[in-house]
Amino acid sequence: MFAGAAIIVSLLAGAALLGGCRSSNANGSSGQGSSSTDNGENHRFDGQTRGVGLELHRAYLPIDAKIRAQGILDATRAGLLEPIESGVSASGFAMYRAPSARLEELLTVLGGSPQLHSTLLGTLPNWADMEAARVGAGRTLFFAGHPRQFPESILRLSLRGWCFPTVDGARARIELRLSSEDPRGERATLDPTTERIRTREIDGGRAVLELLPEQALVVLEIPLVAPDDAESDGLAAAPPPTIASLMLAEQSIAGRATVLIVTTAFADMLPPSKPR
Repeated sequence: MFAGAAIIVSLLAGAALLGGCRSSNANGSSGQGSSSTDNGENHRFDGQTRGVGLELHRAYLPIDAKIRAQGILDATRAGLLEPIESGVSASGFAMYRAPSARLEELLTVLGGSPQLHSTLLGTLPNWADMEAARVGAGRTLFFAGHPRQFPESILRLSLRGWCFPTVDGARARIELRLSSEDPRGERATLDPTTERIRTREIDGGRAVLELLPEQALVVLEIPLVAPDDAESDGLAAAPPPTIASLMLAEQSIAGRATVLIVTTAFADMLPPSKPR
């Protein structure tokens, strides 16, 4: 009897691991790696589950760096943002955990967003782009506290992740990767045995974290607030953009900066998380 119960528990755990995050379409079928975009409805964070797995949301904050910097400070003080230390900060990205039930409140504190575009991703065993930007040869970007010239490249912020059960309840593993891709394709080489790597991970460009079912991941540009003229004696110069500002501010809708939010929805067979 006990052996049979152990087998049943083992099978359930295995099924939860395989089926914990999966994307669903309108007719209820599921498929790994498929996605659906709900740009038309602009449903906001209403607490309704539109599918199981990871969901990526794009919101649009005021472009003014001072407003965004103050909003991040206020949201952190209010317990709406919990900073996550990561090497991607060298590229101008800031990562936070946020309570999923308070995401609308968070957007209000950050300055408000007129739109919210959402894409159901489901389980992502392979890398998928969150944002990408093309950089011309010799473009100067602010990286790790210093101006740095970049070669012609396509910069990508990519995501992968999945859900899994633990003895303490369900979790979602999230991985982010910042990479640079040579857009010129395969080039001739004098040594045909030399492997040419078209895509390279940027220094410090990897972040790995876990989310509880009640948590969301928030990715923001660290706002670069220029000093006032009175403080700089009129000698202030705007620094070059960071990779984050290139992706999330320069390419966003007019007058707005993009914020990326990843939420999770778990299959019913995954056990709830124990309170911490």
